[in-house]
Amino acid sequence: MKRKGFQFKQFFIEHQDCAMKVGTDSILLGSWVSLPHKVAMSNPTRILDIGTGSGLLAIMLAQKSSGNAHITAIDIDNDAINQAKYNFAASPWANRIRAELCSVQTFTQTENMGKFDLIISNPPYFNSPLPVDTNEEKKRIRARQTVDLTHQTLLDCVAQLLSNTGKFYCVLPTDCCASLITYASTLKLHLCSQLMVYSKPDSLPLRCLLAFSAQNAPLLSENLTIYTQHQQYSEHYKAICKDYYLNF
Repeated sequence: MKRKGFQFKQFFIEHQDCAMKVGTDSILLGSWVSLPHKVAMSNPTRILDIGTGSGLLAIMLAQKSSGNAHITAIDIDNDAINQAKYNFAASPWANRIRAELCSVQTFTQTENMGKFDLIISNPPYFNSPLPVDTNEEKKRIRARQTVDLTHQTLLDCVAQLLSNTGKFYCVLPTDCCASLITYASTLKLHLCSQLMVYSKPDSLPLRCLLAFSAQNAPLLSENLTIYTQHQQYSEHYKAICKDYYLNF
């Protein structure tokens, strides 16, 4: 039987049982993360992926992190966790990633192993769920809506779980970013990097990738356009994602 999913350079992601499939948001976010070991700082040894889904972000970080980094991936959907476990086991980094079925709220209350050096999330961001009929639609709504996880709750948990020198990475639609950044500042989570993402030249920004830290540092802000005017991937996009995309 042919596998359903996405082939990357060093691993394959099956996603048929997940409400949220492999998409550009997560691929770009995982590619954009800059790990400290690349700039002569200490390596992150504890990494947390909140809302892991198929496990894509956890595996991407396993690929780019050092051998002593261990990744915990959590999700509230049982089918997603089982899919993530399968993908983890099939990856070259199976011994460094574990999956746990729980909410970030519960995880924050029960985690007793210490703080995390890096936390990543592609969180839900729609606020007005629509009525749906099928179980598959309900799962997709749950994964995309903020009913189970508001942005404030997510940040509250991140503030408790992140180490003093750690970073929190996420991706959101641009119209959600201002309120998230404002609330993060009340928790002393400072925006240190952002990437405004445009689909094509002369378009409005669609997404914003954000990085927060407890350390207050000058903001590094950049722009990225995914496609050229001729609907080809831009050189900038290919440069960021080249370690993962099969054809880059």
